[in-house]
Amino acid sequence: MTDGRMTTHQRVRHIVERDMKPVRPLLSPGLRLLLLVPIAIAVAVYTPAAATRADLGRLGVLTAWGLSALQWTMGLLVLGVALRHAVPGRGVSRRFLIGTLVGAPVAILLVTAITYAVEPSGVPPGMAFTFWWYCVRGPMIIAAPVCLAVSVLAMRAYPTRPALVGALCGLAAGVLADSGWRLYCEVSALFHVLSSHGLAIMLMAGIGAGASVGIDRFRR
Repeated sequence: MTDGRMTTHQRVRHIVERDMKPVRPLLSPGLRLLLLVPIAIAVAVYTPAAATRADLGRLGVLTAWGLSALQWTMGLLVLGVALRHAVPGRGVSRRFLIGTLVGAPVAILLVTAITYAVEPSGVPPGMAFTFWWYCVRGPMIIAAPVCLAVSVLAMRAYPTRPALVGALCGLAAGVLADSGWRLYCEVSALFHVLSSHGLAIMLMAGIGAGASVGIDRFRR
């Protein structure tokens, strides 16, 4: 209860003071990204640690592991942008944001084109849909837990644009997962990679956006 003799300003201040509770400070985006690096490494090495494509030796170290490292770095960059953009007042510029959203698909396209140029391989006859479905489902299964975890982490900052931040989280998770999956998939044909691997990454971006909006609405 508030004293009736208080002014409106005093009553509002009294209510606010009564409602104030200590909170745990939010770590900086850079530090949170650093804490997620081991998870990002685990996501990337999970698939090649279990099995790799039979022609990995013909790809060479640079085309195989080097390009995967490049793709992994791009995924980590997208994740860093997501964590920074989640903090109100600390987001990146519109130009940098657009560059990130465009740069990730361009990096995937570049990696795919170089891989196909070095070691072209197609889908076995009659197995097109089986390979396609397997390469949509596989990366998504690996990326989904990471997408959900980083989305929850990003939502702790109360972003003003949760859908965008969630989409960036999902995009990052998809790119990180595919950096390892490409070393497992036996097919390097452009249509297969872009229509299955690329679709999996885009779907993860959509799932991230939906999850973040859901978390934001539930919290509110």
